[in-house]
Amino acid sequence: MLLRFFRSSFPVQYLVIGIIALFLWGRAFLQPPGMPAPDGPVPLYSLVYSWLSGYPHIATVIGFILTLLSAFLLNNLLTQNEVVPKNSSLTALIYIALMSYFPFLLTLHQLSIATLILLLILERLYRSYNKSESLELTYVAGFLISLASLFYLPFIMFFIFLLISFIIFRNNDWHEWAGSFIGLLTPIIFISVYYFWYDKWMIKAVEYQRFFLISFDPAPFREPSFLILSGIVLVLLVFGLFTGLSRLSEKTIEIRKKTNLLIWLIPIMIISIPFSASLLKYHILVSFLTVSGLLSMYLLRLKNPFWQEWIFIGILVILLLNNLFSGLI
Repeated sequence: MLLRFFRSSFPVQYLVIGIIALFLWGRAFLQPPGMPAPDGPVPLYSLVYSWLSGYPHIATVIGFILTLLSAFLLNNLLTQNEVVPKNSSLTALIYIALMSYFPFLLTLHQLSIATLILLLILERLYRSYNKSESLELTYVAGFLISLASLFYLPFIMFFIFLLISFIIFRNNDWHEWAGSFIGLLTPIIFISVYYFWYDKWMIKAVEYQRFFLISFDPAPFREPSFLILSGIVLVLLVFGLFTGLSRLSEKTIEIRKKTNLLIWLIPIMIISIPFSASLLKYHILVSFLTVSGLLSMYLLRLKNPFWQEWIFIGILVILLLNNLFSGLI
């Protein structure tokens, strides 16, 4: 039925994914949630927030477009690199469902921007695997990490993810290690010059210093509905990780390394949780890139996914009902 339909990758499947996404976001288009306020020194997101926070309908439409675009980019990235079986659009569907799992997510927010940039980083790292010289790709990856941190500051921790990719891919060229660090510093130098020019450098330096103080708000996890849905996502995460790790031996060396790199997003996401401040409930969205890939890998390998299919349909129905009838916050 549903899973069998998404085993292929024809234009009609992407059209159906778009229709399902419209249903999940339907109420938000009429009653959009507010954009989350900037937290910490995030100049680019602060700029976007100043433009769009007064126009929640436009913010929701842009958030929807970014989420849909990220879903299709993730699907294309993982199928092209054979992390999941080719000619499938299931990864995109799972990602859309996860990114729409609670009403407050149905707008433009820091993580909808940061995860899209993370996909661009992952694409460049995957491309660097088969290149003897990939200095340009690693420089751009470092640059994009720094750029994403201007939207969501804890993303600067994902520079560790970039260094881990060098270890996994056995990249021992010091030029590329140095190039990635120079890429990371480039936006920081530009923004520092800007702050210095307008005599804001010391003020912003204190704000950045506060970032390194552990601060996160667990309040959302005291809400029963959010706790239940987050529990479902956590079960999917654990199940996806177990499935992905248990089947690594079935893959070629290249695919194993690329799958390992995808899985490493989870530890980096966990490491950066203490710095998420008031955005903890958005922070876990980073893991959905990995969860979507590993779950689709599992479901596409099943010959007779009867019960798994009905469970997946049930989760989609729960998410739809929650988004339609739960209070938008």
